[in-house]
Amino acid sequence: MKQKQIVSIKTQNLLYKPYTKEVVPIYHQWMLDPQILYLTASEPLTLEEELENQQSWLNDPTKHTFIIYTNDQIPIGDVNMFHHQYLEDNEAEIDVMIAEKDFRSKGYAQEAVRMMMSYGLKAFNKNTFIAKIKEDNQPSIGLFKKLGFQEIKRVKPDYRQIFDRV
Repeated sequence: MKQKQIVSIKTQNLLYKPYTKEVVPIYHQWMLDPQILYLTASEPLTLEEELENQQSWLNDPTKHTFIIYTNDQIPIGDVNMFHHQYLEDNEAEIDVMIAEKDFRSKGYAQEAVRMMMSYGLKAFNKNTFIAKIKEDNQPSIGLFKKLGFQEIKRVKPDYRQIFDRV
């Protein structure tokens, strides 16, 4: 595994910045939303726990979290890539969350996933991506299918769908 580099990335419509302590209060507010907690299979954290989590993730070379900003510098969500030990060397898990409701269904999640796959390929030689999605999260399932992912299996008891990039 390569040494973790802290980078920011710019695409046509979005800017991706590392998950730093300055954005933790905003991220913490997002993660208080019951729908987001459910769809991301997350547990609510205190602000102090979220700060600890942020530091852990920022320094972990197997986790890459970018906060997604509009060109107007509005934070709207995050995109993540994970290098799990149980995956093949060319594989990574990927997920995306557009937390700000006014920015959903505008193509931002699709752009963010494409950016993260490109980053994974260029920086880590990852060419296969896996998304774990709750089976009732139809918008996310539709997003990943639109990006060419295919369902490869359903896992219980989490009742998540797992997609693989072809």
